[in-house]
Amino acid sequence: MKRVLLFGIAIFGAILCSRGQSMREEIAANPNLAGGIYTAYMVTEHSVVQPPRGYKPFYISHYGRHGSRYHTAQEKYDQPAEMMEQANKDGKLTEQGRELMRRLRIIADDAHLRAGDLSQRGEREHKGIAERMAKAYPQVFSNKNINHITCLASPYVRSVISMAAFTERLKEIYPKLEITRYASLHDIDVTRPEKNMDTFYKKARAIAKQYQMEHTYDKEFICRLFNDYDYAVKLICSTYKSNSTYGFMGNIHDLAMIIQNFDTLPELHDMFTEPERYQMWHLFNVRRYLTYGPSIDYGDVRNLDGKLLLCDIIERADKVISGENATEAATLRFGHDSAIIPLLAVLHAEGCDGRVSFAEIERLPEVWCDSRISSMAVNVQLIFYRNKKGDVLVRFMRSERDIRIPVKTDCYPFYKWEDFRNYCVAQSKPESR
Repeated sequence: MKRVLLFGIAIFGAILCSRGQSMREEIAANPNLAGGIYTAYMVTEHSVVQPPRGYKPFYISHYGRHGSRYHTAQEKYDQPAEMMEQANKDGKLTEQGRELMRRLRIIADDAHLRAGDLSQRGEREHKGIAERMAKAYPQVFSNKNINHITCLASPYVRSVISMAAFTERLKEIYPKLEITRYASLHDIDVTRPEKNMDTFYKKARAIAKQYQMEHTYDKEFICRLFNDYDYAVKLICSTYKSNSTYGFMGNIHDLAMIIQNFDTLPELHDMFTEPERYQMWHLFNVRRYLTYGPSIDYGDVRNLDGKLLLCDIIERADKVISGENATEAATLRFGHDSAIIPLLAVLHAEGCDGRVSFAEIERLPEVWCDSRISSMAVNVQLIFYRNKKGDVLVRFMRSERDIRIPVKTDCYPFYKWEDFRNYCVAQSKPESR
């Protein structure tokens, strides 16, 4: 087992200070942003942008990640709670350790047999997004002749309930909408496109795990919780079936970050110092980048899955615009971060396509930050507008905010559909980057 130096955290912080200062400051101001993909959906006030004169919205194409949820693995809750309780029986916990034990039991009991389930906050997130969409684009949803909505969800409970919450709210506002819902493997290449992940995922995850193991400076953290360091090391390694203690600190960090997805569970932010919190964010940001992101090492393969979703967006929009599917008001898709991260990378959406190799991974906070890219309920919305001549514009948004893509336009945040479509077609080709 590797030896861990007490001053390791300070060294790690010094290495990254100049490279990720902005994200460091954001996390210091709001610890929840260290949650990465566990960050709960944040709603910010923004003004309505009017389209150019004569254009009215007529169709919406959407992809949304499921809302706030429980961790997908039950052992993330049970292992640390049971381990801390055993240490307490052995008289090996500090006062802070006993407080952590108390909170872990509350959290674990709440999560019992709920691994991966949507939380009540997650349901509210989707109802809120649906309500704001409905009220922002009444022309799309109030047309009695164009009132059909097609919904596709991955066959996971959290995605299906997200779809149900979203469409329930739409129906409450516009009762005459006709909604067709699907949740099956038939559409999995759209709702959870991961067919290319198998070619590299295990290798990328193993590299990220090794990096995490080598850069987790956890002795101070462990010593705040246990009064016998040697005992703690032996217990942690036994519990996590590892020759390293890194997994324990990462587990507690995961729990500390997922808490924001709930209403009444006790927080764990105070178990970490500010440098430790940033350290853990960076390590998990690396893991997410290598497995889902546009890295130089693995991103080209991963982006192939994003292209599957992009092709579906183009094809369904073409059918609506051409009149082949003239009654379609919206296409709503519900799935996972594993789809939306590569989609945004393929489109080179601003802040979502940063590329570095593993050899320069310390630069990652400069170019790619998971908390900014893929929160819970993160969504992409394409709002289509048309004038009486039949000219079509499209507005592209991530999480209800305009985000730039490299398509020329003289009326941002609106793009000519022809220009936008040509760009998307070029990006969706297998050989494109």
